[in-house]
Formats: sequence, C-alpha cells, structure tokens
Amino acid sequence: MSKAVQEQVEQLFQATKDLQSLEEIKPHCEEFNEWINTNTNYNIKSLGTVLSKVGFYKKFNSLPLEQGKNAELAPKHDAQGKVTGNQLKHYVLLLCGLNKKQWEERNETTRVSDRLTNVDEDGNTGIEIDPDAYLEVTEKLLASDDPHELAVGLIAATGRRPHEILARGQFTPVDGESYQAWFEGQGKKRGAKPVFKISTLFGASYIIERLAHLRKDANLKELLKEVSSEFSGDITAQNKAIEDKRGNSLRRVVQKYFGGKDSNEPVLNFRHGQEQNDCKALRAACASLVTERDCKGSLGAKMYFAACFLGHITPGDKLSDSELEHVVTTLGYSDYYTTKPVGFPGDLPREKLANVRVKSSDLEAIRYLQGQLEAPNHQSVVSALIESYNKGLDTATLPESAQQKLAQSEAQVIQLQESNNQLEAQVKQLQEANNQLEAQVRQLQEANNQLEAQVKQLQETNNQLESANNQLQQEKDALVPSAPQPQTVTLDVTELDSWLEKKVIEMVSKLTLGGALSAPATIATTAKVAPPKEEIDWQAKTDAEVWGSKTAGAAVEKIRRSYLAICLYNDTVATGDGDRLAITNQALRDLSGCNGLLIRDWIEQHKDEIISHNAKFGMENKKDPSNPASYANKGKDTDKILLLINDEFLSGEGFKAGTKAK
Repeated sequence: MSKAVQEQVEQLFQATKDLQSLEEIKPHCEEFNEWINTNTNYNIKSLGTVLSKVGFYKKFNSLPLEQGKNAELAPKHDAQGKVTGNQLKHYVLLLCGLNKKQWEERNETTRVSDRLTNVDEDGNTGIEIDPDAYLEVTEKLLASDDPHELAVGLIAATGRRPHEILARGQFTPVDGESYQAWFEGQGKKRGAKPVFKISTLFGASYIIERLAHLRKDANLKELLKEVSSEFSGDITAQNKAIEDKRGNSLRRVVQKYFGGKDSNEPVLNFRHGQEQNDCKALRAACASLVTERDCKGSLGAKMYFAACFLGHITPGDKLSDSELEHVVTTLGYSDYYTTKPVGFPGDLPREKLANVRVKSSDLEAIRYLQGQLEAPNHQSVVSALIESYNKGLDTATLPESAQQKLAQSEAQVIQLQESNNQLEAQVKQLQEANNQLEAQVRQLQEANNQLEAQVKQLQETNNQLESANNQLQQEKDALVPSAPQPQTVTLDVTELDSWLEKKVIEMVSKLTLGGALSAPATIATTAKVAPPKEEIDWQAKTDAEVWGSKTAGAAVEKIRRSYLAICLYNDTVATGDGDRLAITNQALRDLSGCNGLLIRDWIEQHKDEIISHNAKFGMENKKDPSNPASYANKGKDTDKILLLINDEFLSGEGFKAGTKAK
C-alpha cells in the first residue's frame, strides 16, 4: 500500500510544484485526500508516518516558498505542544492528509473577506490611495537608471507581475490611444498566449521606451540567460526562478518608495494583515486607479474591467456565466479605492531620435521584419535587432510567437545577407579581373610602344647602312680603271674584298657605338592587343536562351534557376502532404540537365542556403543534417513533382527526360 501512496505523492508533487496560488493548488489536494480516504484506512498519526516514509514532507519542503503564493504562515510548536512562533509551510502540507471535517475547517480562510470588510479609523471600508502621490513616486522610478527601481516603476504603472516586466511581457501601441497598450506574455496561463489591451497610468510610448531600456541591463540579461539554461524549455520554472532571484531586491525598492515597516506615512497604505508593501500591492493599486480613471459605469462593469486588466479573464472572450467565477480572484485585489480623480500625466522626457542611413537592400529587409514582428515603425525594428544582438541572440525572454517570428525573420535576413555577400564577392572578383585585364592592356601597350621605338631605330640604322654601303661602292668603283685592259692590268680581287669587308665592319661599329648589331631580317610590326571578351549576363536571359546554350556560364545559371524553382514550389505550391521536394544533387541534375560533378560543386558553394531550406520543411537527414549530399527524396513521385516545377517555374525548358516521357 505504501508504494501506491508513494505514486500518488509523486503525482501530487508534479502537478503542484510550479503552481503559485491557493485556488490552483486546492483541487489537487482535494483529489489526493479523496484517494487517501477511499483507498486507505490510516488514521491521522499513522498517515503522517507513511507520508514521511515516502518523502511527502521532504519534497514540498525542498520547494522555494513565498507567502500568499504557494505557502502560508503556520504555528510552530515545541515538544510540549506550545506555540513557539510561525513558519512558512507549503499549501499542500497544510491541506493534505486531512479527513473531510478537517478539510472543511481548513477551507474556512477569511483573508480576502477580512481585507474587503476591514474598517479604518475613519469608518471607511478598504484602503484609500492618493493618486497624485502614487503617480509622483511612479514617475520618479520610471525615470531612474537603476534597473531595480525602473522595474518597480513599470510594475506600478502597468499592474504587471515582476517576471512579466523582467522577461516575458511585451507592449505595443494601440492606434489612437495614448494611455493603452497591447500586452503579450502574461504568466499563469498554462499554454495560452493571450494578447489583450490594458490601460497604463503613463503614456504607452513612454512605457515601451522604458521597458526597452530595462531589458538592456547586462545583469538582467545574465539572469535571463542563467534561468533559461537551468530550466530549458520550462517557462513556468523560469518565471518562478526569476521572481525568486529578484524578489527581495524589488521588494526593498517598493518598501523604500511606497512604504515599509518603519514608514509612519507610507505613500501606499498597507493592506490589511500586512506590515509592509510588495509588488502585489502595486498590482492591486494600479488596477484600482486605471479602473477609476477609464471605466465609468456600474459596479459589475468595473469588476469586469478590473478582472480583464489583471488578466483573470481574457478580454474579448465570450465567457459563460460559470466562467465568470474567475472574477472572484479579482476580489482579492479590490481592497484599494480613491476619492480623488486620476489624471493623465503629460509628456515625459524621452530619448532623442537620430537618422540612420541604410542601403536600399537593407531597407527592404527592415520593412519585411516590420511586417513579421508587427512592429509599429522602422525604429522599433532596429531597436529589436539591437536588443537581440546585445543579448547574444538570446531570445528566450520574448513571447514564443515573437521568438518564432524573429527566428524566421532572422533566417530570411541571413539568407538575404548571404546572397548579398555572394553578389558583392562576385562583383569584387569581376572588378579585380577587370583591373588585371586593364593592367595587362597597359603592359601590352607599353611593350608595343617599345617595339615601335625599336623598329624606328632599326629603320634608321638600316638607312645608315645603305648609305655607307653606297659610299663604299663608290670608293670601290673609283679603284677600278675607267678603261679596263685585262691583258695588261693585274687586280687582286681577294685583297679588295678583304679591304671592303674591313671598311664595312668599321662603319657599322661606328654607327652602333661599338655594339654588335645584326641587321633584322624582317621589320617587326606593331603589336595588336585583343579587346577583352564581353561577359554574358545569363541571369538576364530567358529560360529558352539559357537551356539553349551549352556554355559553362549557362550551365551555372540552369542550376541556379532549378534551385530557385524548387524553393518557390515548396514555399507557394506544395501543400505539405508529402509533396515537397528536398533539394538534392539528383533533383537539380534531373531539372537542369547538368553534370552531377558541376552540381556537387555548386551545392557545396551554396551549402548553407540548401540546408536552411530543407530544414525549414523537415526534409534534412536527421542523422547528418550538415551534409546536403546525404539528403534524398524517398517514397515521392519525383517525376510528377519535377514536371510540375518545370511547367510552372522554368517555362517547360528543364527536366528534358521527364518532358520526353510525358
């Protein structure tokens, strides 16, 4: 039997360990008690022994306790049964293990009714607030650069819980309303993610600005990173850890500015049964002030307004009468009232705006993000990006819907940036090639000029040689008798030729300044430089022109267009019912008709885009997601899909094998 009790204790612990109100915990205790009374025969004493053996008390004593949330003060007794003081005990320890009569006695709590019926020394029921004093202190806290004071100021001005201000909450403006904001990120909704409109005691734009300033605090970022790591995926546990770690520092600020134990005249009078103020008191006070200011009508309408403001019911939902029982929770926050009008503070000092210049491509990305994040303006997008960067891309503090949108947007921005970087790299390569070509043209031009100079010099030397040769010929002719008489004149031709050769050599040596010179057999012609080959812009060509060419540039363009066609099909045409096509070497080869080795190199160059697209639709290889070469389209009618892609996005020019089969 003790094993069965142990299982019930474990179920009770798992169900209640993160709950933060008596109303949430009580039903689980009632079920546990009913099971004990129905399935066991333990008396109170023996039941306590069995519960101790199965770790019942140890489990709940290990939880962080906070009065009014998951615990309450209970008398502490000595061995003789005398009360020696009080100690905090978890509600489960106070309520479980009781029989029906004891349970009914336990349920006779009067804390809320005592607050609502408490009469002050002037004979008034409830606790009066001075709105002017409250707003003055809140304004001072909102302007503070101390993160603890600023956080308390935001709690006092909006009525939100501490973890909502520190981590989860997001405010966006309401068109045409200066003192209202859309709020997202409410705690205690267990999976629901409501977005509803709330009133703010100060201008909504100022509240949004000061919240953004708070979230920049380095210590707060470190705290959020720490709890996100410690309780990964468990938002409820993260919220509780945040309030546990920051609760004392926030309470000290509340007590310093709104009133603590030693305050004779606190700005915010203490609630019945409390000796000092806390964040929950600010939440109740804010609800009272905005209800008085913004809701004119019946008592029931004001109760409904306050319940919506506090998040006890979701505005806009069509509630049945039985669901309105949540308004009872609002009664616990309804002990404040005011007899003075609640005003609207004027414009407060705000950060100055500055102009930022961006490239047109970046502006398009900002506009896209504005739509994805539902941001009111470009400034809000830039602020969100900067905040995301400062957090080291830690978006755990954003609402889940915003996290998903931001993740998708960041992926889109990364893809756009990578494409832009690739284009810039290609332009840079083309520019470098052009510079090299221009340098080669200049070198060839200089070589051509040098050749022309050498040709001119050789031409002049050749003319001089011809002149010298003519002169030598004349001297030779002068040595020959005018009336030749061969029978009487002896002419030594060998000596004459030697003399002429010597004279020619001397003349050439003089002309060339002693250097050896060989007369050119041919005269060099002017070197001609071939003009640079014109680059073809294949991206500007039609599908028919691209697929009609066999050049290397056309092949790369076929692969690129085939990749884009598959992406466009998956994003816009495919239904997701097993008809999406993973980007693989085989798919690109079939669609483009290009060589598999060329496609392999192209995939390696565009690896990140391909992995991102396949992963977006869960088509990556789970065992080796970083290797796109391992992706495959198993169990799909790829020919049918490729035919559809070819007809819809490639003008029917690709997938030749499929076209022939068709």
